[in-house]
Amino acid sequence: MNNNPIRTVATKLSHSGRFRKILFILVVAVVILGLLIAPIESRAVGAKIQTEGDGLWFAVTTVTGVGYGDMVPVTVMGRIMAVLLQVFGVVLFGAVMAFVSVELLRYQEDFNMKRLLERMDEQNWKLEEMKKHLDFLVKK
Repeated sequence: MNNNPIRTVATKLSHSGRFRKILFILVVAVVILGLLIAPIESRAVGAKIQTEGDGLWFAVTTVTGVGYGDMVPVTVMGRIMAVLLQVFGVVLFGAVMAFVSVELLRYQEDFNMKRLLERMDEQNWKLEEMKKHLDFLVKK
């Protein structure tokens, strides 16, 4: 078993087709909605989201649930896109965290099972030694 649990879990996640699909969908949704919100919002009076960089910043902070509040959409279409980002964030970011949690638990379970089997082997060896001594005593 690998000595670095983080590397082991990361490797398993990187080989998971489902995980990659969900992560890809999340990234694409963030980039597309982040780039689309900028031109919509930049024309509005009092808009804080002026550039594509602002839009991407808003999209990332919204999806991750951070939502600093430094940039807020002021148009109806911008707010609809913000709601979509929030839903994507809750569903897909939650799915990503679930995948990571499952792999961490699997690693821990494998580690514990390996330790248990090693202890059982040790106990079996001790039992065999005791049987040998007992056989020796019985023969005497």
